[in-house]
Amino acid sequence: MNKDLNAPILSAERAAMWFPVRGGLGKTTGYVKAVDGVSVQLHARQTYGLVGESGCGKSTLGRLLCRLLEPTDGRITLFGQDISHLKERELVPFRSRIQMVFQDPYTSLNPRIRIGDALMEVLAIHHTGSRSEQMEKALGILDQVGLRQEHFYRFPHEFSGGQRQRIGLARALILNPEIVLCDEPVSALDVSIQSQIINLLCDLQAERSLTYLFISHDMSVIRYISDRVGVMYLGHLVEESDTEEIFSHPAHPYTRMLLSAVPSIVPGDKTDRIRLQGDPPSPLDPPKGCVFHTRCPYAKKECGEKSPELSELAQGHYCACPIAAAGN
Repeated sequence: MNKDLNAPILSAERAAMWFPVRGGLGKTTGYVKAVDGVSVQLHARQTYGLVGESGCGKSTLGRLLCRLLEPTDGRITLFGQDISHLKERELVPFRSRIQMVFQDPYTSLNPRIRIGDALMEVLAIHHTGSRSEQMEKALGILDQVGLRQEHFYRFPHEFSGGQRQRIGLARALILNPEIVLCDEPVSALDVSIQSQIINLLCDLQAERSLTYLFISHDMSVIRYISDRVGVMYLGHLVEESDTEEIFSHPAHPYTRMLLSAVPSIVPGDKTDRIRLQGDPPSPLDPPKGCVFHTRCPYAKKECGEKSPELSELAQGHYCACPIAAAGN
């Protein structure tokens, strides 16, 4: 853990991930700009919530941060060291310190391997303990995530979705990481099970002093679990602030739209809905200027001419919108 509590333990500086599009004879005909110049910082023992609609690049950014992908451009720093272009062998010492929980736990588990063996395999890869010590640790982590010891001998298909997500969490935690990246870990679960997993994540964070990057499209979940929130649209970070600030005083039109779309359980609530026109642009050919201006109800001519940078509206509250910065 970093000694300087004010320094981020994981950060991206103008990170970009462009996937090449191949044409005839394998020639590159263009690039899908999944992430395009995003800067974020994760601080120790906090939860950074990353929110946006499907296809905005938030999952790709998560994979960049844990170096499952090598960035096309920019810099990824983990515990003060640049890991942007380290080779796989050089990344091994960092793998035990940062782990990931995936959206679909069933596809991330080998259906032919028993759960206990899958957990012990993680320890074996990192040469941690003897066979008996690995088994003891695997049984212990199952208990910590709310599963029983008899589950050690079962296969993935014998579990419910919520139980499989607990297994995914156990596999991520068995190496005692300091950072866990959660890629929409509750989006495929029933609401009652969602609350159990979220509360489990909060309890484990308190017990283990964990740092989370929590990726979701659900604003209610993001508000509950996050200390700080970043809003992504078409590969760009368009707004960032502390959780209560961004929910109380959203500045970017896209953030306002996301919040206006959250259903209310209050009878007679007539919250104005911001309705967007058209479909999101393709990341293969993003619009010039502000990437949101083609759908923004407040867009002006200049919005399509220059790409806005994040500017500080209030202490710790950043927004990439010149209209919002001007107070309109």
